Amino acid sequence: MTANITSEIFQTNVSWTAHLQAETFRSYQSQGSKAKQVYLNTLAVSAVNSYLNLIGWSTSLEQSDSWNPVLQTMMDVADLQIPSYGKLECRVILSGQDKVAIPPEVWTERIGYVVVMLDESLSRATLLGFVRQVNQAELPLSQLESLAKFPGYLSQQKRAAIPTASLSSWFSGGLDRGWQQLDELFTPPLSISFRSQSELAKLSEVSRVKLVELGQDPEYTIALILNIQPQSEAEFDVSIAVCNHRFNSYLPEGLELVIVDQTNRPVMIAQANQTETIEFCFGGKLGESFSVEISLDEQFKVENFII
Repeated sequence: MTANITSEIFQTNVSWTAHLQAETFRSYQSQGSKAKQVYLNTLAVSAVNSYLNLIGWSTSLEQSDSWNPVLQTMMDVADLQIPSYGKLECRVILSGQDKVAIPPEVWTERIGYVVVMLDESLSRATLLGFVRQVNQAELPLSQLESLAKFPGYLSQQKRAAIPTASLSSWFSGGLDRGWQQLDELFTPPLSISFRSQSELAKLSEVSRVKLVELGQDPEYTIALILNIQPQSEAEFDVSIAVCNHRFNSYLPEGLELVIVDQTNRPVMIAQANQTETIEFCFGGKLGESFSVEISLDEQFKVENFII
């Protein structure tokens, strides 16, 4: 793939893989106009997916309505699922057009709308800009906001329907939903210890564990362990670890653990390869937030935290 990314635009060659996928989806349609619509929508979604992946965002094509042949037939849909954020609509225009069609069925339940222009040969895609909301069937391109603003806008969107665990409340005995004491799950008790010599840390260390299911097979049930220690009134050491819930067993091959900071940047990434435990340690301040992303194949789980 050849891409040209600046603060204002994103241009990329439409990959052969995207065309093959579009052709597969088109083959499910019996009407010519619907087949063309599905083909173009698939290319637009693929282009936006490439852009987001290049700037560090996780996406899920498989969980998008636009990747479902049944929903493709029922609707004019070109959404891209951004895990824990919601659906981003990817609307397509061809060279020479100055308005983009946005059907009423996608005016709601979207976190934004990105406009993708395809050239005449359908070999080159250009992301022209975005809008935050729509209420009209045809949107003039003059109303688009610059793509330069899009990453910041996306970062400000609230993660959908995912509760945020308050770590500071754990010191007073708080227990967020789904979390357990370590000795409730592991016998003998498992603990994660920092190398800190702080007496405050030794007295106040708190650990919790939560089971995360990444599939129906019990072997894909992962223990997410979090340990927090104060180093001062406003500074803390945090440890994040994952292991198989059957301790001393390997993690599923290919499992990925990502720590995302409060600006939505992935700052720590590791993948299991004959690995029993993955652990990350970092420092944070009171009020700072972060997220933990755990993925395996098409399964994707997110946990949000605030110190």
